[in-house]
Amino acid sequence: MSTKVSTMSEQSQGPSGFIELGGEMFLVDYGRICAADGSQCGYLFEDGYLKGNFGPLTEKHGLVAIDDIEGCVFRGIDSSGMELDLPGVRVGPDGTLKYNGVVLTVINGRIATQDHRLVGEFDDDGEVYVRDREIKEPRRKLDEHTQLNSYFEGNRSDGSAWTHEFGRPLYRKNLSYSDNEIIRYFDDFDKLNTPQKQYVMESMRLWASCGLLQIVRKSEGVAQFGNVRHGAAGVTGVRHGNVTLDKEEFEKEIMLYKRFGPLAVIAIRLQPYVEVRVNLVVSHEFGHQLEFVLSQASQTLITELYEKHKAKSGRYYPLPNGYEGYAEVLTPQQVHQRVFISGYARTSMHEYWAECVAAFSVKDSRKMLKELDPGAYAILRDVVTNPAKMIRPVFREQIMDLQTSLRIGGEYTEDLIAD
Repeated sequence: MSTKVSTMSEQSQGPSGFIELGGEMFLVDYGRICAADGSQCGYLFEDGYLKGNFGPLTEKHGLVAIDDIEGCVFRGIDSSGMELDLPGVRVGPDGTLKYNGVVLTVINGRIATQDHRLVGEFDDDGEVYVRDREIKEPRRKLDEHTQLNSYFEGNRSDGSAWTHEFGRPLYRKNLSYSDNEIIRYFDDFDKLNTPQKQYVMESMRLWASCGLLQIVRKSEGVAQFGNVRHGAAGVTGVRHGNVTLDKEEFEKEIMLYKRFGPLAVIAIRLQPYVEVRVNLVVSHEFGHQLEFVLSQASQTLITELYEKHKAKSGRYYPLPNGYEGYAEVLTPQQVHQRVFISGYARTSMHEYWAECVAAFSVKDSRKMLKELDPGAYAILRDVVTNPAKMIRPVFREQIMDLQTSLRIGGEYTEDLIAD
């Protein structure tokens, strides 16, 4: 597995509380260890490493683990406000943990990033517990569904040499979590040519990295090629598992995407009208599957938004005489003032949602969706960043654990949906 640098943000503040050492009590203020006169005499990191010129410590010693200083304990909170005791009552391994390729340090069972941010625990049995800063839960155990590929090398708590590896079922060790998820989702991915693979990866990367692709894949199904008369099948209101794609339509989508990007304006037979289309068929069909894991409240919210848009479109852009379809069609001059992200989005609530999901999937069209349809953008942002509020209760615990795990593994980054 390739090595990656931790993508978690630089630690700008450490823990706060009190250190007891040699009968003396020292205040710790955001990592800064303060002497009785208020001057800084050291620094404590969340993972238990400290440095300073007080007690038995001198600056020349560099970083020292709190576990190695007899009688030294810290009680307080970490930088997110969660309770933190160092060294704590548990003992654990020491060594290096590669988590989805991200190199992490393990100090007496405490898992930390290279910048000393405490992210979890690792025990002598190879179990991983994550520190969930989003919901302020200090110890959430991961399982085979939420733990990423891991490799530990070091020593158990008794000092014996130990290596331990965890591999996700059917995952390729040389690939990241998101690459593996996309490959598992898109049946026969290995048979695609390079442009096709790139198209699928680009359009599904966001959903893999935030964990929702795994939830959908396990609950609803995968994408595959089949003999269908149009671009895809398995959609709109009726429960369906797998998405079926037509190969010719799939190749047409890639051609349009390569030529115009995620959005294109195309002429229709009725002159001088045009229609805007989203050239992201895989993420569009994923959007239909994603709809089924949303809560009823979320689906109602989407329906209400769609109905408002449809009424507005009807007022400003009524369907022209002679047009037999249901899409939003416009003159070229009206394109930038359109109501829907695409013409096809007007046809039903289900297609509206799927088109918005597709547009949200890549940066260029996501930016356009934010400008054109801020309501849909806000819903999708919450689906990605706060899925526990948006999806069905049965999936909430798993997505919370999975997203915490993905943050540690460098997949779910702070800039994942940055404009």
